[in-house]
Amino acid sequence: MRNVDRFSVKEVSRISRNAKIIYQFGKYGAKGVTKINPALVFVDAVVSLGELFVAYANYKKIKEQNKQLEIEIKTLKKEFQNFKRGLELEDEKFRYELEQNEQYIEKVLRNNAQQYEILNRSYKYAKNYFLEIKDEFLKYKKEFPFSRETQELEKKYYEVLTLYTQTSLEVIGG
Repeated sequence: MRNVDRFSVKEVSRISRNAKIIYQFGKYGAKGVTKINPALVFVDAVVSLGELFVAYANYKKIKEQNKQLEIEIKTLKKEFQNFKRGLELEDEKFRYELEQNEQYIEKVLRNNAQQYEILNRSYKYAKNYFLEIKDEFLKYKKEFPFSRETQELEKKYYEVLTLYTQTSLEVIGG
């Protein structure tokens, strides 16, 4: 893009020269025209026409540049709108995925809570059942303290006690 100097020295000197001619014409009227050299007026008119043509050509060039810049601005606005719409779609997609993930996590948490509740109840029932077995075993051991069945039952009881302890540690998280 070209920059146009609005304060050109050539143009200022030309304008001041033309102003002097117009001033003399206004001051002296028709007499002023006779004092002015006609060749100088003709040359000045030709130079002014040449400068007018150059100025008009520069004007057309700048006008064309402005048109091209306006077209580029419109194109950039359109690209910006398309980019903005793309970002809005990505944002909408991200929000939808976030909502879906949130629902999935809530579902998993509810499912885990239900499983925890089931395990907790099973653990409590197993504890009560184990205590009843213990009471029954102790009663049986009092009645038949040295029998072979009592020893085998005692062995099984301690195996179950070990499994119960391991299960308790897993449920507690130890």
